[in-house]
Amino acid sequence: MQLKEPKVVRVVHEGLYAGVFVILLLWLTAPFNVETIHEGRSLFFFAQGIITTLVSITTGTFSTYILHKPMDPALPLGTVHRNSVIIYLVNIPCLAFVLTVFGGFFFCENPIEPWWHGGKFHLEYFCQYLYYVSATCIFLYIGTYVRNRNWHLRYRYEEVKAINDLLEKRQQELSEREERKQQEQAEKAQTEDDSPTPSVQTVSITANSGNTSVEIPSQDIIYVESMANYADICYLDNDEPRHKTLRITLKQIMETIGNLPSFVQCHRAFIVNLNFVIAMSARNNGYQLQIFGTEKPIPVSRNNTAAVKEKLSH
Repeated sequence: MQLKEPKVVRVVHEGLYAGVFVILLLWLTAPFNVETIHEGRSLFFFAQGIITTLVSITTGTFSTYILHKPMDPALPLGTVHRNSVIIYLVNIPCLAFVLTVFGGFFFCENPIEPWWHGGKFHLEYFCQYLYYVSATCIFLYIGTYVRNRNWHLRYRYEEVKAINDLLEKRQQELSEREERKQQEQAEKAQTEDDSPTPSVQTVSITANSGNTSVEIPSQDIIYVESMANYADICYLDNDEPRHKTLRITLKQIMETIGNLPSFVQCHRAFIVNLNFVIAMSARNNGYQLQIFGTEKPIPVSRNNTAAVKEKLSH
């Protein structure tokens, strides 16, 4: 599933919104005494709108790929809003400059006229355009702010939905695997097969002190939580969740169980067994996992969301 549009598509969309808004605004307000230009009035409006669109796309692309300030929904919403402000700050003087040159060409048939008059260089017309462009961008930014928020929410919804679909598929596969296992065991019991039962993979986690360790079947570990220099291991024992605290870092535990297909570090303080994950939901600064057998919500940081998706996809 494609969860987000290419960055340049968003830039083009914002440029088109700006161009259409400028055409409508000019048509309603008719600034620059343009109402006295009867023959070229419509041409002036559309030309300004096209210029606004092209300049906005150019400065938006520059800010996104050169300044690395994209309006990317994968980023925190506050960062997206700040990047939008930077894009507008880059766009305003550039657009004012181009419109000043176009105004000189349109009104005076000389693009130099707005900059050089009476034998002197001046910025009067540029400052006038700078004022109009800045005032217009205030209204444009309100629309961009709302679109950023809606785009961000849609991205988060689609990402949560995609991961929950993977979790549902995983739980279905685990259920089918368990049914096959029970069926095979029943068939073996009927045929009085004395072949040895496959052993359960057990992991041994030893504390840094060296005199404390715990051996737990890997499939029974629910999650591991880091607490400073200690780690709380939550696991199933006779279908009941138990806890074991060891003096060990999360990095050391990850070196022991990280290569197992069902374990992933979803947060700087948590390792989770995806076989126990029921669903994922959105929260303010990221996501959280709902775990079978416990009411404790497990946070998923933005930096680790891709790792969770990758583990679920394999």
